[in-house]
Amino acid sequence: MATNTYVVADREGGSALVVDPAAGSSGWVATAIAEMGVTPIAVLNTHGHWDHIVENYVWAEKGLPVWVGLGDEGWLAAPAPFNPALFGNPPPTPGVTPAAILEDGDTVTCGDLTLQILATPGHSPGCQVAYDAASGQALVGDLIFAMGIGRTDFPRSSHDDMVRSLARVFDEIPGETLIYPGHDRWGVTLAQSEPYARMFM
Repeated sequence: MATNTYVVADREGGSALVVDPAAGSSGWVATAIAEMGVTPIAVLNTHGHWDHIVENYVWAEKGLPVWVGLGDEGWLAAPAPFNPALFGNPPPTPGVTPAAILEDGDTVTCGDLTLQILATPGHSPGCQVAYDAASGQALVGDLIFAMGIGRTDFPRSSHDDMVRSLARVFDEIPGETLIYPGHDRWGVTLAQSEPYARMFM
């Protein structure tokens, strides 16, 4: 599924978030944490789909709280492919209880880093963007990709909500912001991605 997992830190030797711990990502994440000399403080899920939360339990067992957007919290308790035709039927995955359910307008603090939460439903009800205005970067999950948008044909997806969420992000976040999506390339600007997204709006 080529799901992107990120370690987001305020600085080397500082604090960090583990974002969307995908299947098989824990070894890489542990290596990145060690190389950066950072202390992870929480897991941030951009949304609750299985491919983005499947290794939440790895970090919860180490004492990290897990944060997710309002509307997707139910998927964390019993992670399972919401679409078996797409994901197959892997072994059961241990669930977690989210320590925080984030809502639109909330802020997430990680050391010297402050992320603004924008609720961006569409791909799932609880999809969210975490935006750092100071550095001009945003974790956008499966809202928008380098050359497309998240699917809206899944259970509890909504194309109308997706269109509204995209329009809001284009209106509220500067085009030069670097985006870090849940799949495919990262570090392209929102403005570079916008023409591809508008093909689906």
